[in-house]
Amino acid sequence: MSDVHIALESAETKCGFVRSALARHAGLFEGVRSVFIKPNLVSDEPYPTTTDPVVLDAVLTSLSSYNLDVAVGDGPAYDYSWHGKAGVISPDHPLRSVCNNHSVEWINLNQRDHVKQRLAHGVELSLSTVPRSYDVSIALPVLKRHITCTITGAVKNQFGLLDIRERGGLHRASADLDRSIAAIATTERCQLYILDAVETLLRAEERRHGGQKAFLGYMLASTDPVALDCAGFTLLKRRDRSLDSLDVRDVTHLSYAADYGAGNMDYELVDFWGAI
Repeated sequence: MSDVHIALESAETKCGFVRSALARHAGLFEGVRSVFIKPNLVSDEPYPTTTDPVVLDAVLTSLSSYNLDVAVGDGPAYDYSWHGKAGVISPDHPLRSVCNNHSVEWINLNQRDHVKQRLAHGVELSLSTVPRSYDVSIALPVLKRHITCTITGAVKNQFGLLDIRERGGLHRASADLDRSIAAIATTERCQLYILDAVETLLRAEERRHGGQKAFLGYMLASTDPVALDCAGFTLLKRRDRSLDSLDVRDVTHLSYAADYGAGNMDYELVDFWGAI
């Protein structure tokens, strides 16, 4: 059973959760030289489609007290186009602006090398080489509904490491999509996941696909992405009645991720502030 630290937070107080979560896991940064931060930066849509800029700012501010080489990166969605270029984010995107303010490199993974790898259960996919060049990885996903995958959170956040052409093919012919999401999450584990569920999207993962903004009010953190998403699913059910008939094991990519060894579907919620 995995611990998932949880706190009821407002938009004004969630940065305190982020800072305390990083302080709780300060051992991750001892004796290391570099940290890669993987937000959810799918398109030019604002939070909660993408990671909240204030969360990224809180992470970078906390890490500035260490002597670390820090980079932030994601592979924006294959079907998003800026100036006619698929998967390219505009230079003035709020998350990129946060990186600029901290003099931290922003990396568009779609424009860097990908290498074909044999993943769990024989899945072969081309993944970015960038995260493996850093000592520690931190993920900053947002909990949302998803048209195809029911929910998206910590496990699916790693899907942005996949080559953009293969990503498009899996979405168009989705028979292997859930297995691929699970295989990537198993191979590309982060050392810490901080899941933002203060605001969420119902119905879909982006507004352009029909997502509807809603308030949920939680921040969660864990070293286990599967446990984190299972807890997130339970919370999301309180806000989205379309999930009433579903059990977390009906979220196919989470079941595969647990089977592949990415994490544990059994979890224990720990009151974050009460545990300090």
